[in-house]
Amino acid sequence: MKFNFKSRGFLVGVLSAMLIAVGVVNYQLSKQSALTVSKEFEAYEEAQQDKNTDKSKTQNSDKDAEDSKETAEITIVDSKDSENDAVKEKAVETSKEIEEQLTSKENMSKSTYILDMKMTREKQRNDLSEELNEIINNPSTTDKSREEASNMKLKLVKYQETELKIENLLSAKGFENALVYIGEDNVNVVVNKQDLSKSEAARIFDLVAEQSGVAYDQIKLMNSYSQN
Repeated sequence: MKFNFKSRGFLVGVLSAMLIAVGVVNYQLSKQSALTVSKEFEAYEEAQQDKNTDKSKTQNSDKDAEDSKETAEITIVDSKDSENDAVKEKAVETSKEIEEQLTSKENMSKSTYILDMKMTREKQRNDLSEELNEIINNPSTTDKSREEASNMKLKLVKYQETELKIENLLSAKGFENALVYIGEDNVNVVVNKQDLSKSEAARIFDLVAEQSGVAYDQIKLMNSYSQN
C-alpha cells in the first residue's frame, strides 16, 4: 500500500489550523476570564474601602460620644463642687462680716454696743439660714449640697445654743452683758468690766474652751469697758 504524501500534507495542514484556532479561542477565553477577575477584584477592593470607611466613621462617632460623656461628667462634677463651695464660702463670709463689726473700735465705743452686736449676730445668722433653706428646697440642688446645707443649719443652731449657754455662765460669774460669737474657726468673747484681772481672764478662757471645745489659741477675749 502506498502512502499518499499529498493527503498527509493536507492532514497536517488541517491539524495545524485546528491547533491555531484552539489557541486563539483559549487566549480569548483567558483574556475574558482575566478581565472578569480584574473587575471582581476592583469591586471587592471598593467594597472593602467602603467597609473600612464606615468602620472608621463609627469608631470616630463612638469616640466623640465617649468624649462628650466624659465632658458632661466633668461638668456635673464641677457643678457639684461649685455648690458645695458656695455653701462653705457663704458661711465663712457671714462669719467674717460679724467679726468685723464685732471688733470695730467705732462700734465698741457705743454705749449700745453689746445689744447692737447681739442683734447683728442674730440678723446675719437668720439671713444665712434663709439662704441655706433656699439651697435645701431647690429641686436642682444635688443631694450632697443639700446635705451640706442641712449640716450647716444644724451647726448654726448648735453655735447659738453654745453662745447663749456661755453668756449665761459668764453672767453667773459676775461678767454681766457678756457677748459670745462662735465663728468657723474661733470664738470671740466680749466682756464689760472695769478692772479685768489676769486670773479672771484665765477663768473666762477655761470656761469658753470647756463649753465650745476649741483650743485656747482660738479664743479672742476683748473688754469693751475701756472703749466706752
